[in-house]
Amino acid sequence: MRYDYSTRLRDDVSSTVCTAFKTAGIVNVTVVAERIRVRNLAENVALEDVEHLVLQAAQLIGAAIEFDALSNGLALSGNDAVDGDEPAIDTPAFSQPAPIQ
Repeated sequence: MRYDYSTRLRDDVSSTVCTAFKTAGIVNVTVVAERIRVRNLAENVALEDVEHLVLQAAQLIGAAIEFDALSNGLALSGNDAVDGDEPAIDTPAFSQPAPIQ
């Protein structure tokens, strides 16, 4: 983990976190960090480090946070197999409706 982040990167984190909180009411740490990392590729900072900065900034302003890569298409889509045996995301199969008692 690096500790010598540029002022530009820190300012970008701060402003992006504030904007995300004001528009959505919640900060999705994974999505916000990836956007910041892509905008600052020249900094060569790992996603995990940017996530840490985003988390700190969100906590500093008291924002609600979430860690959901699925919400904005960052995770793989589809039902790709893990280890070739099972699907990564399995949908339940309901063959018959459950009786209501």
